[in-house]
Amino acid sequence: MDKRNLFDRLFPVKYNFFEMLERQARINRQGVQELYNWLNSGLEHESDKLIQYVKEADEVRKNLERDLIGAFSTPFDRGDIYSISVAMDKIIEYAQSTLLSMKAFDVVPNEIIIGMTGKLTEGADIFAEAVGKLNRSPEKSEQFIPAIRETHIAVEQLYRGGMAVVFKGGDPMNALRQREVYHHIKDASANLEDSVDILHRIIVRLT
Repeated sequence: MDKRNLFDRLFPVKYNFFEMLERQARINRQGVQELYNWLNSGLEHESDKLIQYVKEADEVRKNLERDLIGAFSTPFDRGDIYSISVAMDKIIEYAQSTLLSMKAFDVVPNEIIIGMTGKLTEGADIFAEAVGKLNRSPEKSEQFIPAIRETHIAVEQLYRGGMAVVFKGGDPMNALRQREVYHHIKDASANLEDSVDILHRIIVRLT
């Protein structure tokens, strides 16, 4: 019996942090998907669903932090558990900020906004699958990482291209409004990238 298995037997893990992180990742995926749906349909109930998912994700994060404080032992580094949960929470928070900014500034969805959000949705979906395999098959979880990183690269490229067009438009106020929205989506993607970095560190430590 290796040292890790012996430690787990002597000090069993009370809380299922794998399950908590998977749930948070899946709520994130659903929330980002609702933003994408709303951009394409304009239906209010889809924006309402995003707001609800933000609340659910925040509750999961708070419960995880509470259990993390109370846990004697964790399946992997508790700092990584905390960090990946916080980074995930920022993804859906920025998705909500995108929605609220568009409504506040009367920004109409365009192909750049929809394209960036589509790539963010794709990344969040793959990330949720990767987290779902972390417990039993961390080596399979690792296989998803390159594809998630590619979605972030695509978001960055769309952001630069979109902003180049906006700045050439000759309307400073419109440029400011568009930049605010583009930047929220870009920030959501950047936090997804941060989450992937932490996930990869966890995988390395588990394998």
